Amino acid sequence: MDKQRILKEAQQLASKYSFWMVSGDISHLYGYIYETPNKKFELEIKFPEQFPQKPPQIIPDDDIKNYLGEPKLKGILQWRPENNVLNIVDELYEMLQNELEPLDSQEKDMIQPSEAKDLSTSKPEENNISTKPGKDEIEEYITPDLNQYPPDDFLEPEVITPSGDELFYDKSPISTSPSHEPTQDQDEYTIPENAVTSPEELFISPDSTSVANKTELALLQQEYAYDQKAGNPANLVVYLTITLTRTFMINIDVSNYPEKPTISFPDEVSRLIGNPYESLESLRNWNSKNPPHIIDIFHELEKKLFTLKDIEAQLRKISQEFQIDSDSRSLTMIKVHLLTYGFDEYVIDVDLEPYPNPPKINISSELKDMIDITIEEFNCIQTWMNNQSEPIEVIRELSWLVDKYSRINFELELLKINYQNISYDSTADTLRLDMKGKMKTEDITFEFKIQLPRDYPMSIPKITVINEFELETHEKIREDLHHSFEDFFDEWTPYNYLVDLFNLISKKIFEVSVIACVICHDIECPTCSLKIAGEEETCHVACPYCDRVYHKHCWDQTIKSFGKCGFCLKVPPPNMMP
Repeated sequence: MDKQRILKEAQQLASKYSFWMVSGDISHLYGYIYETPNKKFELEIKFPEQFPQKPPQIIPDDDIKNYLGEPKLKGILQWRPENNVLNIVDELYEMLQNELEPLDSQEKDMIQPSEAKDLSTSKPEENNISTKPGKDEIEEYITPDLNQYPPDDFLEPEVITPSGDELFYDKSPISTSPSHEPTQDQDEYTIPENAVTSPEELFISPDSTSVANKTELALLQQEYAYDQKAGNPANLVVYLTITLTRTFMINIDVSNYPEKPTISFPDEVSRLIGNPYESLESLRNWNSKNPPHIIDIFHELEKKLFTLKDIEAQLRKISQEFQIDSDSRSLTMIKVHLLTYGFDEYVIDVDLEPYPNPPKINISSELKDMIDITIEEFNCIQTWMNNQSEPIEVIRELSWLVDKYSRINFELELLKINYQNISYDSTADTLRLDMKGKMKTEDITFEFKIQLPRDYPMSIPKITVINEFELETHEKIREDLHHSFEDFFDEWTPYNYLVDLFNLISKKIFEVSVIACVICHDIECPTCSLKIAGEEETCHVACPYCDRVYHKHCWDQTIKSFGKCGFCLKVPPPNMMP
């Protein structure tokens, strides 16, 4: 349903006919299109969900059906999405007018014989009916009673002509009542009871709305739908539609116009714009001598509330990415649910009332400790640009920080299960970890520093070994460690964990920590297949000078070829010669 289109159609209808929304529903209109002294011909219009692809439903009342039956409207039968509903109502109006006007004309021109007879013998004031003879009828005159009129020497009272806004006065004729009929013997004429006796009474009759008020109501009806409260046509409920889902009901009493009207605003309006009597210039600077139009108040209010349309669009964007709950206290406040690693859930309060400025966000102390940064320090807040930046950017950054630090906390818990001396500096996003290994009979501790990027785990962390090893002694370890880093990071995804990396490193360290031959670099001898070390039978020889370990077969082969150790280049003692 295109409610913006329906609103436009409703405004067009209200500019020509009397139509109102039913219970504040812009898709359900009710009004009348034709009026006689005795009745109003009423009409109901319902817009379907598929409008404007499908035409509106036109429901005439019984009075219209009595004259037209079920009217076949071309505008409905030949409906197209670009057509206007006003044209359909105009078509129905013309059909009704063609039926009613001939009847009205006949009623005016027709006089029954019995009625003519009665009129000839009765006084005009008793019947209050004037006759209009037909062409073929003999005109019948009634002799007036001159006693019903004042004497010739009676002077009519002076007519006071108002000026400016006082141009509207009671034009009802001065008439006499039977109890004050003048006689020929009376020297003075008695003033009738209902005669206008003061200038104040010349302006507006107490039982009708002033012309000025009617003008204001007519202007208002051209743009807004409203209902009149019973008993007071100047006391209105105006429906102010700001968005597709937000219609405010504003109660306004313009009975005392041009004095400042009495307006009752919904609490939501006051929360959005403050005290309307202060925030609306038309009300704050009201001048009864030169008052603004009532419609100007609603124009200004609508302009201030129009940001609600943008706020609603921002709320829709947020709801598409996050689970939200609306807040009954305000139209701009929501609760956003953030789910983290380990299925922890955090709820944050977000208020979009300042938009297009940054939103107000309230987070728990636990969440503040986790992200270790204030909302004002967020990158998106620091670079915020009105009418370009969006509130969802702030929630995204907060969500990302919550994900990041809850992910890091989760990873730290995993690492602590298997490793010791773990520390994390959240301000520098740096993780330090010690890993112990055994090289032959030597205990060695590897000290790692892991630098986490700002958008971790989307980006790869940087890892370095703090304690450098002796180049010659631990060359293979260094190579294996770097190969471990490369292999792990080449296949990095946000679903990888640091514990996986350190498990891989641990495995590499374990492999090189087991004694291997310095010649073939294997644990098992390539000749006899025995291990280089162990409790069982081995194939093992160590250089007496540098303690390099060989398989016995690899040692014999080296001495036969070079006559000395392949590392220290010293000739072995005779008892170790092959």
